[in-house]
Amino acid sequence: MTRRTLTRARVVAAAMQKGGVGKTTTILNLARAAATRGLRVLVIDFDPQGNTTTSLALEPVEKGHLTIADAILPDDEEPEPLRDVIVKTIWPGVDLAPALLKPLVKAERLVTAADHGREQRLQVALEPALSDYDLVLIDNAPALGLLLMNALVAADEVFAVAEADEWSCDGLAELAGTVAMAQKYYNSRLAWSGVLISRWRGTKSEDYWLNEIRTKFRVAEVWVQDKIPLWNSIKTTLSAGKGLDEAKEARLRVLARSFRRIVARWVPDEELTF
Repeated sequence: MTRRTLTRARVVAAAMQKGGVGKTTTILNLARAAATRGLRVLVIDFDPQGNTTTSLALEPVEKGHLTIADAILPDDEEPEPLRDVIVKTIWPGVDLAPALLKPLVKAERLVTAADHGREQRLQVALEPALSDYDLVLIDNAPALGLLLMNALVAADEVFAVAEADEWSCDGLAELAGTVAMAQKYYNSRLAWSGVLISRWRGTKSEDYWLNEIRTKFRVAEVWVQDKIPLWNSIKTTLSAGKGLDEAKEARLRVLARSFRRIVARWVPDEELTF
């Protein structure tokens, strides 16, 4: 295990406006990969569906529990410090800012109605905690709304999780427009990290659309080397509370290295070469 402690966390947001592309599964595997390197990791569940919270929280997060929604409230609503929101997870080295459906939907509505700072609420909440971590991963809802813009304003880098299909090819162009708006008006330091292709089966159709994505989506690298296959055993392993590195199947343990290689794009890993 390597250990690299940073003075300020690298903040990375995952985005795609289509659900079911494997974004939450990706975040979980990236968090695990980072933790196995000895990195201090914070996962922010910024999706009202709360699937990351359900999968990752050590104890159930129930109604009345503080969540990320409480940390991003407008100032006149007396937001809670992010450190008070964070909970332990099933994995050592990984913390979680959890989400619940109704509180996060309500918080988004209140932030939308605020007079000032609508796009900066997550950035303001996160800033005091950045020195506690090496890597912050933000899991976003499949939408291009105010919550995603808050994530992009708070982030250093953004990556997309997409399937190799026509919808993703078109959707990436829309996402690129949203990211460009965030860069122009709110966060000039925000950089594209890349595009992760998930749920890969290796069909001729996927080969075609992968080539289309690589040809048309020029603002970021498509991580062809680290395509994530459509294997049921990935979710089964996570559902059991285990990381891919702990799996019985050798192919899953090999796949864990792909996630570690992605993490190394944000926090360099002297044990890996590209």
